[in-house]
Amino acid sequence: MFRIKEFASAVAVIAFTVSVSSAMQPPTGAAAQTSGTVTVTGRVTTKEGKPVPDARVYVPGSSEVTQTDARGNYTLNGVPGGPQVVVVRERGYVPVRTEAKFSTKRSDRARNRVNVTLLTPGEAASAAAQWAHDSTGLAKVGFFQRESRNRGAYFITPDQIAQKKPVRLSDIFRGVPVLTEGIGRTGPVLRGAQGCLITYVDGLLWRSMFQGDLDTFVPVREVVAAEVYGPGQTPPPPLVRGIPRLSCTTLAIWTRSGIG
Repeated sequence: MFRIKEFASAVAVIAFTVSVSSAMQPPTGAAAQTSGTVTVTGRVTTKEGKPVPDARVYVPGSSEVTQTDARGNYTLNGVPGGPQVVVVRERGYVPVRTEAKFSTKRSDRARNRVNVTLLTPGEAASAAAQWAHDSTGLAKVGFFQRESRNRGAYFITPDQIAQKKPVRLSDIFRGVPVLTEGIGRTGPVLRGAQGCLITYVDGLLWRSMFQGDLDTFVPVREVVAAEVYGPGQTPPPPLVRGIPRLSCTTLAIWTRSGIG
C-alpha cells in the first residue's frame, strides 16, 4: 500500500541500499556465483526518455554484468529464474533496484524484460516531494481508508500507475477484469463488465458528452490513483448517489489537481 513514509523516503534511501548491497557482494573468486538460463533484456532511459549509454547493469549473485549500448539497450545472459533484483548504476544518476520474477518459459519472455528510468539527484528529490504531496491528498479524500476496508475492489495506487507508464487513460486499467475497452469515435472507451459503467472524477459524478471523452478531458499525466468496484458491490461514500445500481461497475478516478 502506498504510504507517505514509504515513498517520500524511497528515493533518499535507494542509493544507500544499492551501495550496501554492492559492498556486500563477495570479491571475484571468493564465492561461487549462481548461473542460470534466463536472458534478461531492457532499456535504460532518462526521465525525458533519452537513452543512457554505458550504464552498468547486473543481477546481484549472477555471474553476468553488462553495460548499455548507445541506445540504452542491454542484455544479460545466464540469469537464474525466479525472484531477482536488477541493479542499474551510472554516474550522475540515482542507482535503481528493480525487483522482478524471471521465467524460464519461452511463452513468458515479456516477464524477462526490465526497462529502467534513471533520475538525477535533483529529479529524485522532486519526485519524492511529489509522492508525499499526492499521498497526503489521497489520504484526505479517504482513498487509503477505503483500500484497507474493501477487499473485493480494485485499487490502483500511484506507484502502480508509474510502473505502467500509461500513454492513454485506459492503459491504467489494464488487467482489471471488471473493466473492458472498446473503441469510440475519438479513441478508447472504458466499459463495465456487464456493459454498465458509472464514473466519478475527484468524487464527482462524470457526465459524458460523447464516448471516450474521459481521455479528452482528463489528461493521463494528471491521474494519481483510481478505484474500481465491480457488479454486485456497493461503493462506499462519496462514490454512490441514490440507490446503488448493483449491475454496474463503478470507476473512481483521482487527479492531482482534484485532490489538492
